[in-house]
Amino acid sequence: MKKTLFALALATAGVMAIPAAFAQDAAPTAQQGWYVGANAGYADVSRGAYDNGEFAGGIKGGYRFAINPETSLGAEVGYVYLGRVSAKNSYSQNFAGSNDKSKLQGATAGLNLRYNFNPSWYGEVRGGAFFAKGEGLTDDRANPQFTNFNSTRYYAGAGVGYNIAQNWSVGLNWDYYDGSQSDKNIHLPTNLYSVSAEYRF
Repeated sequence: MKKTLFALALATAGVMAIPAAFAQDAAPTAQQGWYVGANAGYADVSRGAYDNGEFAGGIKGGYRFAINPETSLGAEVGYVYLGRVSAKNSYSQNFAGSNDKSKLQGATAGLNLRYNFNPSWYGEVRGGAFFAKGEGLTDDRANPQFTNFNSTRYYAGAGVGYNIAQNWSVGLNWDYYDGSQSDKNIHLPTNLYSVSAEYRF
């Protein structure tokens, strides 16, 4: 009986030691330090006077802190341009002006959480404040008005990427920018689908 208990205890200790052994062999993959990035793609607006898309892109930079061997948390700022979109016919026909195109751009400040599945692949979620600067037609179909606005809203997104070198990575991303100002009755919520590149110092 004592031999059986001893063998069981020894086997249990061996099984418990396996994860620790792998953890010692596995190199940390979390990134830490300064970085800059840029992205470009297609921005789609589907609200009110607009239901279309246009070329868009942005730049950003920040600093990441490793919070465990696979995960890092970054603080970043950036600037995004979300294109100019023509209004729907049902709105433009009732608009007396010569310009019915929307325009949305602005600065961002937020956080990103990155998890490295292995040294090559990562996933990321992000979000923060979007300091929107825009223009376009109001949502009043019968009598749309062209207006400019500035508002502080939010953005959020997710992406996956591949580390092609120690300092370089590329990615595919989706981001949502809530560009609107309700008291002026203008709403330009925008989905941005983009490819990105990042350089880490």
